[in-house]
Amino acid sequence: MRKILSAVLALAMMTSMATATTWVLGEKTIDMTTGASGDFTDNIAVSPSDKLRIYPENFVENQDGDLTYYDFDSDYFSITTKRITTGATYIKSISINDSEGCIEITFNGDYDTALNGKRDIEIEELEVKTKKVVNEDEDNEIKKNATFLVCENLSIDLGYTEYDNYPLNEDMDLDASDLGKIICFDKDYGEDDVSYGTLSVELGDVAYLEGRVYDGDEVYYDYDEDADTDILKAYPDAEISFVNIYTNGFPTAMNLELYANEDEYVYGVKDGKVVSSGLKWDEDVYAYTGKIRSSASYIISDIELDVSDDVDDTTDTTDDGTTTDGITNPDTGANDVIGVATALAVVSLVAAGAVAMKK
Repeated sequence: MRKILSAVLALAMMTSMATATTWVLGEKTIDMTTGASGDFTDNIAVSPSDKLRIYPENFVENQDGDLTYYDFDSDYFSITTKRITTGATYIKSISINDSEGCIEITFNGDYDTALNGKRDIEIEELEVKTKKVVNEDEDNEIKKNATFLVCENLSIDLGYTEYDNYPLNEDMDLDASDLGKIICFDKDYGEDDVSYGTLSVELGDVAYLEGRVYDGDEVYYDYDEDADTDILKAYPDAEISFVNIYTNGFPTAMNLELYANEDEYVYGVKDGKVVSSGLKWDEDVYAYTGKIRSSASYIISDIELDVSDDVDDTTDTTDDGTTTDGITNPDTGANDVIGVATALAVVSLVAAGAVAMKK
């Protein structure tokens, strides 16, 4: 029952490999009103795809602190009450993180609808119960069917950091610090007096994007390397890594380079299933390449996988004459949301929130 975590695992848990942030309630959170970072337990702000962890020491009710993260996992506990009065659709999952010994709330990365402004989420009550005796015959024994109130009346703002008046030039490189923001391209702030330009976006060391953007476009760029545990369980013999690319819709199809070795296998993920990616190996750039117009997820495997028959093999022509293949979703160009910035009431978040390590 008790978990003994190695230093390597602990280090992995405290280090974010992408821009999505993992917050800890009561230790590392952002106040929705002041934007300050600290030990806030209510009225907090997060971004889409972020995670919020609630450890037993920060449960509202914890029977004099008898319950610790060492003893908290899904073998012994279940979530019995999830009462969300507002914004339930913006929560992807609420689960017990066995390796961390905490409740973990994952927020949806809904990059199309969330552009309309920040979202209000109200969790009225979240409660867990023991399925069997915990620490039997020990001083800190916890009886079967003991309940613990995790949180109550928790208010959360879901929103983005907006970058107003991003200079539009003929050639641009998006800084890593501007990932996870709505970029508003404006030729009046540029130096080249152009109505469109070519933007290059480095997604860490896993992928690269390049494509055209126009004056007035409002585009969201982000990524993470979060794993889909269902896929990992489905292919236990494979070494798999994940690349998830998020956007509200690129103005034109972006050239994608996904960094993997030639002898590795690259697949897409569609509706939770592994499918053909539509990407091709390119020796010149030493990457798998293709076109992307909207959010997409890819996996890189060391062995060939049996994939779903539900493969999108269609080829669509975009408004700039290019084609998109494989798992690409229907076009949702950012030009469709031009001018939305004036309606945004987004929360200003700390640009590089720290992933908190379990005590």
